[in-house]
Amino acid sequence: MALPRRSSPRSSRPIIHRAVDAKGKKPSGRSPVNEMSFKKGDEVRVRTPLGRLGTTTLRLVMWLGAVVVSDADAADDNGHLEVIYNGNFPRDDPFRAVRVAVKDVKLQGPRPAPTPANMAAPRPTTAGKSLPRLKMQMLEKEQLRANSEAFLAL
Repeated sequence: MALPRRSSPRSSRPIIHRAVDAKGKKPSGRSPVNEMSFKKGDEVRVRTPLGRLGTTTLRLVMWLGAVVVSDADAADDNGHLEVIYNGNFPRDDPFRAVRVAVKDVKLQGPRPAPTPANMAAPRPTTAGKSLPRLKMQMLEKEQLRANSEAFLAL
């Protein structure tokens, strides 16, 4: 079903043009992420591309832990830091300093302390006993209970 045409080419509602302003942009054009300073020895997370997924254009990207080995003040003018990853990355030399963009680095947040609501309950221990032995002890307890109830019934 086709919509009816309007008799006048202009709509009866006024057209409002909205100016789109860039939120979070500073007049200098630098992003707030680049303003963050990292000190030598800071524990950080680094956005690291690890490879491609299959034959698609999708990339596998993970945030890996690292330690900053160069101050942000001593960093290059184009916004890079040198970090050493925690773990076996890069595979060829895991203890090599890697140059990464500041925009791909963020500070690690402190881990929240476990609260009683989300803490796991202590698991019961078997104290080194095997499963058949535990079953035998349960049977013995049930037999003793049955014998004591029979004795009290007399």
